[in-house]
Amino acid sequence: MLRKFLLGSVSSVLLSTLAVQAHAALTDDLSGLVTQLTPISTQLSQTSVTNANTCSSLGSLNTSIETYIAQLNTIYAKLAGPYTMTTTDYNSLDQLSNLSKDMAAQVLRIALEMHALQTTVDIVDYRDGLTAMLRLSDDIGKMADRILQMADRILTMANNIGKMADRILYTQQLQNANVKLTQASMLQTQQNMIAMSSSLSTIGSNLTLGLILTDTQNLSTQMAAVKLTNTNAASELARINNLTAVLLDETMASYTWLMVNSKQSSRYINGDNLTILIDISSAHAALGRSLEAYATAINQIGPLTSTPILSDATKSMLALTADIGEMSGRIMEMVDKIVVMADNIGVMAGRITETQNLQQTNIEMTQSSIVTSQNMTINAIKTYLP
Repeated sequence: MLRKFLLGSVSSVLLSTLAVQAHAALTDDLSGLVTQLTPISTQLSQTSVTNANTCSSLGSLNTSIETYIAQLNTIYAKLAGPYTMTTTDYNSLDQLSNLSKDMAAQVLRIALEMHALQTTVDIVDYRDGLTAMLRLSDDIGKMADRILQMADRILTMANNIGKMADRILYTQQLQNANVKLTQASMLQTQQNMIAMSSSLSTIGSNLTLGLILTDTQNLSTQMAAVKLTNTNAASELARINNLTAVLLDETMASYTWLMVNSKQSSRYINGDNLTILIDISSAHAALGRSLEAYATAINQIGPLTSTPILSDATKSMLALTADIGEMSGRIMEMVDKIVVMADNIGVMAGRITETQNLQQTNIEMTQSSIVTSQNMTINAIKTYLP
């Protein structure tokens, strides 16, 4: 008995020590990310493009941000809780989110400066500058996404949620608001770049669609990772609902811009365009499959779930199905418009037909999942809610 007691005590001390060490490492990592990103943000705020420095200054920033994203990915990959979160940790997450938002605003400013150089800079330098600008906005969008994902994962690993509930809520609200502002700036930047030069329309549209693809795939990954229970159904579905709303706004902004732009110009369509469009619709089909899994889980846990939690969960489910259905419909319209606008349909006829067939299949699967999910959610409401 004494031996078991001693072994148990040693194990408890060891686990406690490892937990403290893990949290200390997380605190250091978050502080380090803030320290590394601050000078990059400062450099960006001090950058002003001119005829002489357009490409070199943007190229330096691109390199710095890509290196930073690699560091972000490394820290994200090794996250393993639980963590006892402190105010210092939340402050670091808030600072990272604010820095991302500020950098997005600076990129939009630089884009407007580049527009003023359109008639004075050498055409080769100008094209290179536009390409670097689009790449920079794409990288900052990826960085903001990864910071949001990291914050979500860390918050779900906190083992003192009760004590820090208000602070967690504030951080989540700030993260969602800042990501929305960041993505809006990125889309506006890319659309401004595209409008400056019709010859770069393929590059620009690929990056705009690529941003939507990245965010849709990220949402799909997060949705697939959620396992609903009778205690977390409301909070988890509310979190996914917030992420979906941000993506819907992003998709609608691109859709609106494309509809307006289609009245004034055509575009050259290539294989990259078509591949991205197929991948987006495939990601939407995955969203639909996750919705079905959620609806099934809600019906299974319904008898064991309190009325307030089940009520909030089903409301979020119906909102999710509506938002994802709206996005899928707009994506399909964008595909049709891009094809109609193409001035090289003859050359790409085979690929276009293949793309449209795959799009139709994926969208039909998505819509089928949405209808199934809605029906199952309504059934849960009828069966388990008064």
